[in-house]
Amino acid sequence: MAANQDQIFDEQSQEATINEEYKIWKKNAPFLYDLAISHPVEWPSLTVQWLPKKETPPGQDYSIHKLIIGTNTVDNEMNSLMIAKVRLPKDSDVQQDPSEYKQNEPSGIGKATGESRIEIDVRINHEGEVNRARYMPQKSNIIATFTPKGEIHIFDYIKHPSQPSNNLVKPDLKLVGHQKEGFGMSWSEQKLGHLVTGDYDGKLCIWDVETNAPEPKQTFQANNLQIEDVCWHRFHPEIFGSCGDDRHVRIWDTRKPQPLSDIQTHAGDIYCLDFNHFNEFCFITGSEDKRINLFDMRNTEKPLHTFESHGDQILSLKWSPHNMKIFVSSSADRRCMIWDFGRCGKAQTPEEAQDGPPELLFVHGGHRSKVCDLDWNLNEKYTISSVEDNNILQVWQLGAHIYQE
Repeated sequence: MAANQDQIFDEQSQEATINEEYKIWKKNAPFLYDLAISHPVEWPSLTVQWLPKKETPPGQDYSIHKLIIGTNTVDNEMNSLMIAKVRLPKDSDVQQDPSEYKQNEPSGIGKATGESRIEIDVRINHEGEVNRARYMPQKSNIIATFTPKGEIHIFDYIKHPSQPSNNLVKPDLKLVGHQKEGFGMSWSEQKLGHLVTGDYDGKLCIWDVETNAPEPKQTFQANNLQIEDVCWHRFHPEIFGSCGDDRHVRIWDTRKPQPLSDIQTHAGDIYCLDFNHFNEFCFITGSEDKRINLFDMRNTEKPLHTFESHGDQILSLKWSPHNMKIFVSSSADRRCMIWDFGRCGKAQTPEEAQDGPPELLFVHGGHRSKVCDLDWNLNEKYTISSVEDNNILQVWQLGAHIYQE
């Protein structure tokens, strides 16, 4: 009984701390962001990705952007793949006077657009929770999802009604090759319709969606443990990477049965990796050990640099599509952090060092539970979407005065 009471007290104390930190963040937010929106969703989403196009309605003071999210329901509730519309002010890249900010839930902080900022535009029935959802780079209306049963479902979302009329699940294509579920999913930017996926059995599948073939084009066996993430190389169409619970990062060539590189430098499971958009040799990995490693593919014996500031496991990380040296990470510590590896080794005052290493550019503290996934907006610099366990979707844009320093 005493142990249970102590546990209840600890949970209440932790919740009080989280709420107090959130109040402090909200008070300071107008001075840190050009835009911040916190939007409640009916069910938590494990996945988020900006679609690449934006609309600019004539005569309006905003542009319309779209997000892919999903649901993670309970009690046999129908799950959904969803497209959300996000209205961002046209001049959101211009720093505003903090006194002009509007601060009201759920709209958030930033110049008001006069309408609800985030709304669900398309809802498609989905078989089980949406572990991961990603659009095809060459055809952004084509979205792949990873289901709990291990199937990969392909949806052409513009062919589906905005709201389902029944409970039937009708993907446009089912890909069958995994026996277990997974989260690893990446489309090739170089080869039309090529998709790599990784499951919790250590199996990797390469698919060619353009052929409509339901079986994988190729398979690889990384190990017998969970694969957590995969990523196609952005310059070389035959190269991709995988990482997982065996604490290994593997670099693969689809023309060879064994990996080109097998890297083990983390002290915990590896949950995410990403290849740089501008430099063909750079990639990053994030781990259960709270660290992010930066590698050069030409020498993977040890990382070029290790980034440390998160207080819990790293769950997602993405290179900026606009700046070679910038990336963002999310963690179970409720934080998203923007890093600039060009600042590594920069001299700091003792006061500056208390806020973190010089390469830590910014800490987003607006979440109150672990941040499962995040993504950069391709059309608006330093604009990021992030989703947390506690049924919250956030869109935030770093203040220009911070990254222009």
